[in-house]
Amino acid sequence: MNRTELTWLGYARQELVGKRRFAELIAARRYGDYKCALESFGTDKDIAELEIELVRRDGSMFDAFLRIAAVRDSQGTFLYARATVIDITARKRAEAETRIHAEQLQAISQRVVEIQEMERRNLAAELHDRLGQDLAAINLNLHLVKDQLSVRSRTKVGPRLDDSIALVERTVEVVRDVAGALRPLVLDDYGLAVTLRSYGEQFAARTGIRVTVAAKQPVPRLQQDAEMALFRIGQEALTNVLKHAKAAMVRLTLAVDAQSVSLTIADDGCGFDAQSAMDHRTRGLGLLIMQERLRAVDGSLRIESQPGAGTSVVAKVRRGR
Repeated sequence: MNRTELTWLGYARQELVGKRRFAELIAARRYGDYKCALESFGTDKDIAELEIELVRRDGSMFDAFLRIAAVRDSQGTFLYARATVIDITARKRAEAETRIHAEQLQAISQRVVEIQEMERRNLAAELHDRLGQDLAAINLNLHLVKDQLSVRSRTKVGPRLDDSIALVERTVEVVRDVAGALRPLVLDDYGLAVTLRSYGEQFAARTGIRVTVAAKQPVPRLQQDAEMALFRIGQEALTNVLKHAKAAMVRLTLAVDAQSVSLTIADDGCGFDAQSAMDHRTRGLGLLIMQERLRAVDGSLRIESQPGAGTSVVAKVRRGR
């Protein structure tokens, strides 16, 4: 045992070398791992590597990496073992700090999603309740004004009034669409299948891309956050289809089994290299957001795509969370 190892352990050489077995320095909770690693050593294998905890003279412990190599003579006969010990306390501390940091970031990202949904819900309610009502009142007033005009006045300003009425009605539809995109109120009342069909119809009318929604009824109701996560995945996937896929058709499929509900968004577009896209260094913001939304509800995301072969996005959440 060299001077560095003695310093780590806090022993003088005469207290250890020739006096105690190395196994006695291993913490009890890691002794089983050590014993297991040595069971086939020297017969089935000549090298054993494992992480252990070593006990210092004062009773404190530190993390160590142990590598044991068999030394043999020219005929291959086992002579003895040579061990190398590396103090990995700093690495373990860094790993723990990284894990804590990652957990904090995940908690923050989940909270951001919650706040975002709350703000979307409030804004959608404002658009629907206040702006929608005001536009309806303006539309009613314009009709009343038109009905009260004389024949001569109606001839002069009637076309302008008709144009204003049509503009208000189009604005009402736009407000309804924007409110629905921000927070689909129909989701709370009628569930995921109806909401996806409604959004798919709006998307198809706006973009010219054919959208079909397949769902075997009845689709069980999930917790509100899980249903919203699946809807947002569908919304984001359709946005990506419009931006990148050059697709003519998209099919959304809701599938249910005893343990989970899954949503598949499949298009017939140009496709891409899915493996490269899911690499953590090259993932776009859209993919990260989808993954974070599903992680927040204990769900999973899978993307299947090849250049020229279309793309399928599969989001799955567990039932009975």
